[in-house]
Amino acid sequence: MKETWLVLREQFKNFNIINRLAKYDEKSTFQAHLLGNVWQILDPLINIAIYWFVFGLILYGNKLMDGYAYIAWLLPGFIAWQFMRSEILGASKSMVGRAQMVSKMRFPVSTIPSMTLANQLINYWWMLGISMVIMFIYGVRPSLFWLQFPYFFLCMIAFLYAMGLVTSTITVIVRDFHTLLNSAMQLMFWISGTVFNFGGNAVLEKHPLIIRIIEINPFYYVIAGMRETFLGTGWFFHDIRAMIIFWSIIGLLLIVGSHIHLKFRSRFIDYI
Repeated sequence: MKETWLVLREQFKNFNIINRLAKYDEKSTFQAHLLGNVWQILDPLINIAIYWFVFGLILYGNKLMDGYAYIAWLLPGFIAWQFMRSEILGASKSMVGRAQMVSKMRFPVSTIPSMTLANQLINYWWMLGISMVIMFIYGVRPSLFWLQFPYFFLCMIAFLYAMGLVTSTITVIVRDFHTLLNSAMQLMFWISGTVFNFGGNAVLEKHPLIIRIIEINPFYYVIAGMRETFLGTGWFFHDIRAMIIFWSIIGLLLIVGSHIHLKFRSRFIDYI
């Protein structure tokens, strides 16, 4: 636990530096592109349009989901998934991609995954704003359920930093891990409820154990929570067991991530 508190304190102490470097990264990433940062919004919008057409129109036949059009049901979960996927993959190679920074920086390298998180967060706010406009067009209105957004947002940030700390450290030691992680994220996309409504699936309803296994997936917990928040279909405390499991996973990831990070930190530059 001491290692975990040490790593977390490093994030708070260097909060301003993390934000400044994240903004610099965000500007430099697309400076050579004609449309610049517009691609950070355009790319997920294109993906949303594809999934809406394939699943919303072709597969589900424009069937209502939780009382709303498929596009309104899709958006809260999809943008959360897009943010989580981009952050986890970005954080996993963040230290390897910043070899010069790791060798020269004077503040803790545990803040590098936080820089990636802060960078991706800028895109998330843009996508959330655009999605809220689209959801409003399709009948979604503000409700008391929206008050629980800070809780699920905190869940998402805590999960992403814990995962980033683990994956970035492992990738420094084993470069092939990033490739394996990329494949694992493709699997997670299909079993996290991003585009499928597991609750209304006649086949899965006959196998409650499978549904229960899916529900303990941290990605599913955040995605389902964001949908419940914006569509007003449930409160965050309706499944205490899922909440306990989720935060237990976060705690385990932080403990393991902090331990291996501090254990190998002094040798990162040798591995890189």
